[in-house]
Amino acid sequence: MCTHSENTSACSGDGMKAKRNAHRLAACALIAYCALLIRLVVFKRIPVIRIGHLRLRFAGTHTGPGNFVPFKSIVPLLSGRGNQLIAMVNLFGNIIPFMPIGLLAPLVVRSFSWQKALVLGVVTGLTCEVMEVVFRVGIFDVDDVILNAFGVMAGYGLFVMFKRRAQPRLG
Repeated sequence: MCTHSENTSACSGDGMKAKRNAHRLAACALIAYCALLIRLVVFKRIPVIRIGHLRLRFAGTHTGPGNFVPFKSIVPLLSGRGNQLIAMVNLFGNIIPFMPIGLLAPLVVRSFSWQKALVLGVVTGLTCEVMEVVFRVGIFDVDDVILNAFGVMAGYGLFVMFKRRAQPRLG
């Protein structure tokens, strides 16, 4: 730590070095999380989950027509049609895993904004959906892209909220 008697330029150099290290750590964490996310979302190998007589299978090769109509699968899920457990797993499974990206990205990109969070969310969701199609492990669903982008935006919203609470209150 620097004291008042020490050279201020040396003190600011230590502060800059700490910020640079924190920036690098955040960048490494973001890259590692994105790799983990691709592994879990695109190359999923989740066994069958059994809840009573209900069996949920999330892995495997999916074929058939993709969904290119926005909200086509989201609206029925939100309106209560169909199995509510499956609806909740689908909604939260496409939102929550993408929230850490919205939390970490502002630590890497200094001038991050909600517009950049939205673009990052859409690009991340599109990347996952295209990879599923290319590797034939899923089908393209624009609703997944929407939910993924919402997850990144929600993560960024949490970042902004935490940042505001962490800043000292003025007068």
